[in-house]
Amino acid sequence: MSSSHTPETITIKPRHPAFDLRAALATNWHGGDPFKTAFFNALSLTFPVGEKYFIDSVRAFQKQIDDPKLSQEIRGFIGQEAIHRREHTKYNEILCGARGYAGAAFEQGLQNRIDERDAYSAHLRLMETVAFEHLTALLAHGLLTDDRWLDGADPTLKSMWHWHAIEEAEHKAVTFDVYRAVGGNMDWLKQALPLITRQMFKDILSATWMMLKADGQQFNPVIWLRGLNWLVGRQGVLRNLSPLWRDFKRADFHPWDHDNRELISMWQATAEPELLAA
Repeated sequence: MSSSHTPETITIKPRHPAFDLRAALATNWHGGDPFKTAFFNALSLTFPVGEKYFIDSVRAFQKQIDDPKLSQEIRGFIGQEAIHRREHTKYNEILCGARGYAGAAFEQGLQNRIDERDAYSAHLRLMETVAFEHLTALLAHGLLTDDRWLDGADPTLKSMWHWHAIEEAEHKAVTFDVYRAVGGNMDWLKQALPLITRQMFKDILSATWMMLKADGQQFNPVIWLRGLNWLVGRQGVLRNLSPLWRDFKRADFHPWDHDNRELISMWQATAEPELLAA
């Protein structure tokens, strides 16, 4: 039996899109909303450091995987994440150059924390990666199924975030399947998810604060109340993901229990040709 449980119809392959982000990133590109713009920009700031960590965590076990299907998916995962890292590095450089944000210092703080994980075992680093990948898959699902995530956003940024979300959906089970194949402790993984969730959103909101502070808006109650209501209010975009987050606790859970194949096929048929032709 294959160690991979990604559907046969899903091909995990790196794509090479090109996005011209300079004009948009100099503005509050998310419908003029400072909080939503800063939230997505903060998410981008976490990616280059984080995705290298994810790649390194999986590579540490690559030679232990003897299932050809999962081995191919690992290569696709690494390729996709490497391109995400490249594109978000460009994004962050343009953003911070245009708006004067201390992005380099923020990323260095993330890197310093990762460097402390040298004392962790390879299994623990992979466990963290699996939890982070579950969270990014949930954000991708939300972004692809709920228009409120990017309603009113600049079309180019919208296209970029949709591309990233599709690839997160495609490879969402790779690290999970690797962790299980190499004997990772599933109870520890489930216990780690709340801690990783807290850390991820602490980092994102810290960077959001940093950007709003640079714009002189960090104490604007209207911006924060409206933004947090959009994010975690009674009808907040994150609230709709809570049942999917809780599914991770099930003993028989697998990431493809949340089946995105129809969304991926629709994107491939409509948006991908135009994206790759640009």
